[in-house]
Amino acid sequence: MNTRKRKVLDVARSLFIEKGFHETSIIDIIHEAQISKGTFYNYFTSKNECLIAILQESREDASNRRHELIFGQDPKDIHILAKQIAVLMHINREQNLLQIFESIYHSNDDALKKVITKHHLQELEWLSSRLVEVYGEEISFMSYECSIQVFAMIQHTIRTLFAAKEHHVEPESVVMMALRNIDAIIPRMRETKEILIDAATIQYIKNSVDHTVVDKDMIIHQLNGFIEGLSKADPKDGTEYASYILKELQQEDIKLYVIKALLTPFRKAFSNTTHAAEAREIANYIWHLIEVENHKLEG
Repeated sequence: MNTRKRKVLDVARSLFIEKGFHETSIIDIIHEAQISKGTFYNYFTSKNECLIAILQESREDASNRRHELIFGQDPKDIHILAKQIAVLMHINREQNLLQIFESIYHSNDDALKKVITKHHLQELEWLSSRLVEVYGEEISFMSYECSIQVFAMIQHTIRTLFAAKEHHVEPESVVMMALRNIDAIIPRMRETKEILIDAATIQYIKNSVDHTVVDKDMIIHQLNGFIEGLSKADPKDGTEYASYILKELQQEDIKLYVIKALLTPFRKAFSNTTHAAEAREIANYIWHLIEVENHKLEG
């Protein structure tokens, strides 16, 4: 993502938070970002598409942080899962996305509600797969129902705490409460097999979620362009990490553990630069590639 497009997104996010999504016009964004109408439409076909890009960035950020949290850890550790779930809550707070969500929830715009629904279903599918990792394949038939219950407990607890002005509660403590409760519920559900989320519902969720198609050659091409766009003013360690990752990706026998170890320092090296968004995007693509390669090895 180029610097000007990054500025447009940052400006749009600030205006959506300050004025509300519906109260912010494209003209407001153009004026604040100091660009022409043509430039805006080169990047986005509508204000809705601009919002979708903002939400997609938050998902990329969450995906990277979640992969980093579990790297080198036991995937069955429920405390690691709690931290992973809380990641998106922290990002929403950091970027004030909750105010944008509230603005959309109270609108009558079906297209925007569909975007938020897809956002929710992506979280649901991710947590379902993680619960299967923690508790085993034997709960796969009820993993989606368990995920819904976890998110419901978290959401309503946080809403109640906020209503009571208890803003100091850390997300991890709320998440752990929900996970401890579901830990007690799972044995009963396994015994009775009474669930409401059936196979048809699960298939609907899977069909509604965009699955990233990861191609190694595409990542190599993007990483090459990323490195070529760096200058001597950019972080030297970041440039070295990028070069090491590229070199490893070009090998016939990729050492996944080497790339895993480099992804976090690579992303963080560019976190406060104009290359932050693209570095995050590349890291996210590579984490997906690693997942694909791991599935091949397990198969």
